[in-house]
Amino acid sequence: MMRRWHVAAVAVAAVVGLVAGLRASSQTVDELIARNLESKGGLARMRAIQTMKQTRRMNLQGMESPVVVYAKRPNMIRQEIAMGGRTVIMAYDGVTPWIVNPHTGQNAPIQVTGPQADAIRQDSDFDGPLVDYREKGLTIELVGTEALGTAKVHHLKVITKKGLVQHFYLDATTALEVKMVTETSDTTTIEQELTDYREVEGIKIPFVIRTLANGVKQGEVRLEKVEFNVKLDDAIFRMPKGGE
Repeated sequence: MMRRWHVAAVAVAAVVGLVAGLRASSQTVDELIARNLESKGGLARMRAIQTMKQTRRMNLQGMESPVVVYAKRPNMIRQEIAMGGRTVIMAYDGVTPWIVNPHTGQNAPIQVTGPQADAIRQDSDFDGPLVDYREKGLTIELVGTEALGTAKVHHLKVITKKGLVQHFYLDATTALEVKMVTETSDTTTIEQELTDYREVEGIKIPFVIRTLANGVKQGEVRLEKVEFNVKLDDAIFRMPKGGE
């Protein structure tokens, strides 16, 4: 009789421990995100930013190109890349993702679909996926604490409603992103390494982003200037008439 009671007690304790562990895990995810946002400058300061303009230099496989990125809350983005005397444009007005790419003979704007459209939409999230992730329909799991080089990082797995997966690695000391990994539909793994964080008007921003595909370096972006709350007309994000 005592043995049965003991076995039952252990089973109940195991269930209680499992439930408590799940709750702790959920709380830990939210705590890590709270630390991350606080390290960036705080959610209130972030939400006070309505628009942003970034001037960058991109080194893509040895070729240097100037890049200008415009973003407007909640989810509008336009990126202009000057390459070989031509300008590639990728943009999204919150409804239609579109591109102009003269290097492929596309001198007129065209609407894009599929993985490319998904990537543009993902980049358009003004605050990033960690802010209000539940309202956005995202699921975030704490994978654990891992070693990344000589540093310790907290590994968060972000899953969208479409099943797209992105991994965030937060520095265990600062809680800032030091690496992001995106799983694409064609089995390509895109890694972004974020370094050289600087403060701009109270907001911490990585000034160097190194990109790798399946472990092979593809390029590096260096920020030259970041401007907040500049005047931006919604029209620059819309696909011009005449585009397909």
